[in-house]
Amino acid sequence: MHHTKQEHRQLKMPNLYNDPFCPYNSMEVTVVNKTKNELEFEIHGASETLLGPLMNHTLANSNVEYASYYMGHIVLDNPKFYVRTKKGTPKASVMKAVEKIIADIEVTAKAISK
Repeated sequence: MHHTKQEHRQLKMPNLYNDPFCPYNSMEVTVVNKTKNELEFEIHGASETLLGPLMNHTLANSNVEYASYYMGHIVLDNPKFYVRTKKGTPKASVMKAVEKIIADIEVTAKAISK
């Protein structure tokens, strides 16, 4: 059963299970570590539905040496994403992956709307 934002506030029900359909679920990004060729950040409210494609598209970039994510404990931890680049900035590599995910979604939406 999915509750509205107002119901969540009234019941003080946090989105403990990272339910992507929960209207109370908002994604916030917090940078944990950043160097010239490494970037680690937490995505509050993210699930493997986002992190899997983000990792795959990031790894498809030839400038990327390594990329992974760690879900941690379902209630206690926020998912973390890590990327290390051979050249170029890790931020640029992640942003390129995000653009590809958005393009994939747009292609899917067009196909469904026909």
